[in-house]
Amino acid sequence: MKKKRLFYIVVTLALTTVTLTACDSTSPTQENLDTPKSSVLSSESQSATLSNSLSEQESKPSHYIASGGATVQQPFSVNPEFVHIKLLMKNNSSHEVNVSLTHLDTSKVYFARTIAPGESLEWINTKEGFTQGMSTGGYLLQWNGGGYRVDGEVWGSSERS
Repeated sequence: MKKKRLFYIVVTLALTTVTLTACDSTSPTQENLDTPKSSVLSSESQSATLSNSLSEQESKPSHYIASGGATVQQPFSVNPEFVHIKLLMKNNSSHEVNVSLTHLDTSKVYFARTIAPGESLEWINTKEGFTQGMSTGGYLLQWNGGGYRVDGEVWGSSERS
C-alpha cells in the first residue's frame, strides 16, 4: 500500500514537472495568463533527507516557494506517527489566490480558502475541527491564481499524535 502511494506521488510530481517544462514559455513579467499552467512548489530546505513529507520539527518547518503559472501544486505526505499538521501560507502576489488541501487517497478536501494579496493564512488541523489528527498518506496543496501567476510561500510541519 505504501509503495502504491509513493508511486502515485512520484507520478503526480513527474507529470506536473513535465507540464511546467512544456508550458512555461510565457514571459515572467506577464501578469494575466490566458490559459492556466501548472508548476511545482520548490523546496528551500537544505535537508539531507529531502522528501515530500512535512517537517517533523515545528521549530524547523518545511519551506516551499509557490511560484509559476496560474495553478501551483505541492504534493506531500503525512506519516502515521505525525498526524497533526500546521500550515502557514503567504500570498506574495498582487492578486488573490485560492488555496486548497486535498487528501489524495480519499479526495477529501480539508479546506478551500482565498488569501488576499499580501495576506497570510494559518491552518492548524486541531483548530479546524480535526482534533483526532489527519488521515495518513498523500496530500495535495494547490494554489490557483484565477488566471494570474501565483507567487506565494508555505511553511509546514507535522506533530506526533
